[in-house]
Amino acid sequence: MPRHSNGQALGKLVNAECRAIMQALLGRKAVHTRVHEARKAIRRTRALLALAEDGDAPFDIGPADRILQRVGDGLSRLRDAHAAIETAREVGKQTSPKLWRPVVEALRERSAVLVAQELQLDPGFMRRAATVEGAQHYLDQLPWAELTGKQVREGLQRQRQRVERAARRAGKHPDAEHLHRWRRKVRRLRMQVEAMPKIRSGGAKTPGAPKSKALHKLSDALGREQDLHVLDRLLRRLPEIEHRKQLREALAELSASRE
Repeated sequence: MPRHSNGQALGKLVNAECRAIMQALLGRKAVHTRVHEARKAIRRTRALLALAEDGDAPFDIGPADRILQRVGDGLSRLRDAHAAIETAREVGKQTSPKLWRPVVEALRERSAVLVAQELQLDPGFMRRAATVEGAQHYLDQLPWAELTGKQVREGLQRQRQRVERAARRAGKHPDAEHLHRWRRKVRRLRMQVEAMPKIRSGGAKTPGAPKSKALHKLSDALGREQDLHVLDRLLRRLPEIEHRKQLREALAELSASRE
């Protein structure tokens, strides 16, 4: 085994995830599926990069990470718009399908408009794919072989500490913003934990690492709460929605029941 095989393995995973982003963006699946898969691959890539986050030249992941963040953020409106449709449908099933049916239709119309606007600006997501390709080329030039297993483990520990800090803040201020930040950090840690066996020599597990299943469960619970907050924001913005107050009250009650 090469001395620094952990770093090389991490570099290969990063390369594979960058290719997964481009494949999703340029694929033939439905637009919302492509957006969803691309954003997941972007999150996985950035989680991997955070394991090498020392910021020191020549190993500076910052430029590529910022590019990937911008691409992901640029797709977030499309993803949120589609996710809101699914959330409204599920809320309707749990409360009043008849009351929520017009909301689902309004959200579908809004989502279709957003998709048309984005594809007019970036046909086939080709511009975004080219941007990701540039980030991949930059990352391929980094000296991954110089990155040690100790540095990778330190990256994992940094993320664990960030999750703990975010949890404390959310405990003191359980608003949508703090809960969302906590969720993002939990999700990143889960992705890193799941990647560690692929990075460590021989596929060995990382001693003391949190369990992926527990992180997944926590992330999903926080994600469901975030979906309700996003839907509530959209309800305030959608024009000509009847029974808006009743709908928002139903969301508040459903959110409270999950606490």
